Amino acid sequence: MQSTVSISDLNANPSSQRIFIVGGGIVGAALAFYLSKANNDHHIVLLDRSLQKLQGSTGHAPGFVGQLNESPVLTRLAQDTVAEYVSIPGGFNTVGGLELASTPAGVQTLQSRCEKALAAGLSAGMITPKEAAALAPDFIDPETVTTALHFPSDGTANAQVITSYFTQEARAQGVDFLETAVTGFAKKDGNEERAGEIAAIRTANGDISLAGSTVILATGIWTSSITGSPGQDKEASITKFPVPIIPVAHPYTFTGPRPARGGKPYPFVRWPEHHVYARDHGDRDGLGSYDHAPLELSPGHTAIGAWPSSFDQVLSEATSHLKNGRAFLAQGQEDDSDPFEVKAPFNGIFSVTPDNLPLAGRVSDVTNLWLCAAIWVTTAAGTAKLIAREVLGGSQGGISAGDEEVLKALDPERFQGVEAEVLTTQALERYNNIYNKETTS
Repeated sequence: MQSTVSISDLNANPSSQRIFIVGGGIVGAALAFYLSKANNDHHIVLLDRSLQKLQGSTGHAPGFVGQLNESPVLTRLAQDTVAEYVSIPGGFNTVGGLELASTPAGVQTLQSRCEKALAAGLSAGMITPKEAAALAPDFIDPETVTTALHFPSDGTANAQVITSYFTQEARAQGVDFLETAVTGFAKKDGNEERAGEIAAIRTANGDISLAGSTVILATGIWTSSITGSPGQDKEASITKFPVPIIPVAHPYTFTGPRPARGGKPYPFVRWPEHHVYARDHGDRDGLGSYDHAPLELSPGHTAIGAWPSSFDQVLSEATSHLKNGRAFLAQGQEDDSDPFEVKAPFNGIFSVTPDNLPLAGRVSDVTNLWLCAAIWVTTAAGTAKLIAREVLGGSQGGISAGDEEVLKALDPERFQGVEAEVLTTQALERYNNIYNKETTS
């Protein structure tokens, strides 16, 4: 997609009715879509450094949408998200999800999760190892499994197809798109009686004067670097509140190409006891692992980082849990090729937070700033739709009591008063517990 507006055009027609979305991944595109669907007079502009190719986490997300989470807030957002994805042509495949257990503690965990799923209105049931293996025979050896939990309504989302759909529909509704790299912001500081304000968006191609316009950051792994941190010099930080969105490394790999399997597609399979998951990509299989010490990164221009040599052993161990584990590539390469494009092992950077919840909502000390970040594909549409309603003051159908509860849980200011080092430590600890067993939000 080409830009539909220029910086000079925007500066020649200032208006407080504009909404600038920074970030064109699945969250930013969804925001543009839902904001543009409302009957309002806002001029919506989406900015991204690349309108041709997705460079953030959306571009390489494994795509699994498991709706049950130990956090009721995330369960609600995932259910809302699936309700949106199923209406997008080619966007969602209801293949189901499987979780496997081999130990008494693992069995107890799955039984508890089954009860919680049913209480949340999700379809779920315990099945035998033989039944599980029949659903994904190349992945599962029934002799290594004690029990399994099946979620029939879960599935895989094609994040690139969904993002393209949201983008095209938003453009048809009059949203403008501008390809430029956002490098920072110019601020008007507040005082004891009034909050501060973002006066301009700084880009590699010049400043965009805001004239009171609203800014929503859907910047994923780059959010903390673009907002700055309290404690840095005043110019570097646009809010006094901490923004603990921590980019981390994550290994993912593939098998070599193969003919597409016949019959019903495999469900997405997870081995929670081993922090491993696998899926059928159609012409090959994919596998990822969280079974390693968390690695915090400073991302460059894309969400694919350099390959740590330690990930070779991580993948080697991860593949041992699959029946067809030997078919997976486990040795990463350091060369100039894009490992995701060639379907080789790659380091896919994504965000963690201290409580595994997104940071989404208004930032109170900056009158025209909103965050909508640290959001996985699993909850992208549900979160974006909710924030769009909130930004527009409820004009998309109002804010219910349930919405208010979710918004409170996602409040970007909820970490106020906690030291940055503590927040980073808490966020990194979440990496090894990515299935959220201990989340209590």
